[in-house]
Amino acid sequence: MAFLNRRAFHAALFTLCASASTWAGAQAYPQHPIRMIVPFAPGGAVDQTARIIGTALGDKLGQPIVIENRPGAGGSIGATETARAKPDGYTLMLALDTQAANYQIMKGLRYDTFKSFDYLNLLVTTPQVLVAKGDLPVKTLEDLIAYIKAHPGTTYGTSGLASAGHINSAQMALARNLQTTHAPYKGAAPMITDLLGGHLDFAFAGVSVLHPHIQSGKVRALAVGSSQRSAMLPGVPTMSESIPGLEYPTWVGLTAPSGMPAEVRSKILAATNEVMRDPDIVKRFTQSGFDVVNSTPEAFKARLEKDAATLKELIQKKVVTTDPA
Repeated sequence: MAFLNRRAFHAALFTLCASASTWAGAQAYPQHPIRMIVPFAPGGAVDQTARIIGTALGDKLGQPIVIENRPGAGGSIGATETARAKPDGYTLMLALDTQAANYQIMKGLRYDTFKSFDYLNLLVTTPQVLVAKGDLPVKTLEDLIAYIKAHPGTTYGTSGLASAGHINSAQMALARNLQTTHAPYKGAAPMITDLLGGHLDFAFAGVSVLHPHIQSGKVRALAVGSSQRSAMLPGVPTMSESIPGLEYPTWVGLTAPSGMPAEVRSKILAATNEVMRDPDIVKRFTQSGFDVVNSTPEAFKARLEKDAATLKELIQKKVVTTDPA
């Protein structure tokens, strides 16, 4: 019996020491740089968000944030990298709205959208703006719709399959019975390059990335996909003024592999919340066309589920294909 008691004692002591070691390690987090995966090309809304918060978040956590762009497949390449990373707080990812879509349109994803990630904070949204290339003979949304009806197969670009731009375009096509050709890209920046080069007729993308080109006159803003007119484009009507209910903004949120230690997760959440409340950070986002959300994890997950349901309906109506182009 004494032998069994000693075994029980040592087992308890080992468990206690292991728990203490885990707690101490969590308290010491972070001890080396943290990587932030951006699953899109530089220059888009996700990359903009990373550049705005990266230094400030690193300062709050006490270690630098190293930004890694891993573009491709609507963000799923970067998401796969994130999902398979150790859940120790040293790998974070900024997810775009395509996170709610990829599992419905792509086969063979190596992660579970709802179980493989910890949805920490829906950071920002930015209204989508519908623009036409500079020499397209249209000045309004109704002009564009008439042009598309007269030129079936008119080509539009988006930052990726089932991105907010794709969803908005699909909803517009469904509402007005339009036949268009979709050209998905590995992010907003390469899409805009082709739009400015005249290779696309129109596009939906975030105000944050299109605003400079609208100001320069290289593209023409026709409508914004928000519930009210954008402060950055006060003279541009909303999509819902012509097509009621058409509103699907771009969003960017902070995620991590699921299963992080509670203490590490709490530290990241607190630091992120503090950064997103910083007046200088808020100002930078606002000047770039973003609306700061700074949500709870629960609200972020609810948004993901809501957008997933919207896309599911479009797939069922065969407005969005599940076969990536």
